[in-house]
Amino acid sequence: MKKRITAIALAAFFAIFGTCVSFADNIEEYKEELQENKEQIGQVQQQLNQTSNQKSTAKAEVEKLDNELNKVNTEYERLTKELADTNAKLEAATKELEAAKAKREVQYETLKERIKVMYEEGDIGYLEVLLNAKDFSDYLNRMEYINRIMDYDNNLLADFQATEQLISDKVDEIEAYKQQLESLAAQQQAKKIELDGKVAEKLDLISKLSKDEATYNQQLSDLQEDNAAIEALIRKAENEAAAAKAAAQAAAANATQASYSTSNKVYSYSGGRFLWPVPAYVGVINDVYGYRSSPISGKGELHSGLDMKAPYGTDIVAADDGTVIYAAVRNGYGNCVIIDHGGGFSTLYGHNSSLCVTAGQSVVRGQVIAKAGATGYATGPHCHFEVRINGKYVDPNPYL
Repeated sequence: MKKRITAIALAAFFAIFGTCVSFADNIEEYKEELQENKEQIGQVQQQLNQTSNQKSTAKAEVEKLDNELNKVNTEYERLTKELADTNAKLEAATKELEAAKAKREVQYETLKERIKVMYEEGDIGYLEVLLNAKDFSDYLNRMEYINRIMDYDNNLLADFQATEQLISDKVDEIEAYKQQLESLAAQQQAKKIELDGKVAEKLDLISKLSKDEATYNQQLSDLQEDNAAIEALIRKAENEAAAAKAAAQAAAANATQASYSTSNKVYSYSGGRFLWPVPAYVGVINDVYGYRSSPISGKGELHSGLDMKAPYGTDIVAADDGTVIYAAVRNGYGNCVIIDHGGGFSTLYGHNSSLCVTAGQSVVRGQVIAKAGATGYATGPHCHFEVRINGKYVDPNPYL
């Protein structure tokens, strides 16, 4: 009877001791994950700072471009107004030129008529005027009048020709100035188009950087919430470990002549321990474990697991027997399940559309634990599967 009591006590002690070891493993795993989260927060914060600096620089450049564009617009408007005034002056000068040509043409026709008469009648007309003079004084006066008439005709024609030439030169000058203004206005318009393009390019960059900022801020918020959750899990595990330790000590005190030795169970694997989490698509992988360019931020990152093909709603199953230690939304993993398999091994299943288990629940190999989806930081539905040993990521391939 005494041996039986001792055996029962030892069995109880080992059960509680195993629980203590499991809690210790969990606590260490949580602490490792907490440290990784803090490192991720530092990386994301650095990316956020870089993005914010780039955005500030782009905004300053846009402001500078806007100032240049305002100057170009002001100059273009001035040139356009001056060009309109010049066109009006050119139109007026052209009309003046046409009027001058008409006057000159009339005078020319009059002069031609006088020449024609003089040619047809010779100098008889003027001679008669002179011969009909009453005396020498009258003769001189008549000669003076004739000379004045001839000089008037010649001078009037010369004046009309000079006026026409002056106006013609004025038209040519205005036309040349107009062409100069048109050239300057075209240059300002080209500058305006170039600056508009640069402003649009910078605004597109600012819009993209703003989206990146929002993504990084959301990641920071998620990581900080995740830290708080992990810290809570650590406190809970430490409390449970303390309670289990006290229970183990009580069991040991009650046991008589109990002697025992313990050792942690250590698995040695060459591959094949875990069941494929997506039975409907065994062996189909969308993305492998290792460093890659993030499909969300475009930055380099460690892809900590395998992305397995799993259309929306596909069954996701437990890779092995164990205890669910997390079943909720978790950072970029979205709806996430983490199962503790003992011996320092745990597996993670991310981006699910819905969960079929709760934290603390025991599961068996092949049991449906979630439905595939694209929650968290995912570009499409799939199953993100991780294997961790003592909280550290490892390549899942050798264990499948």
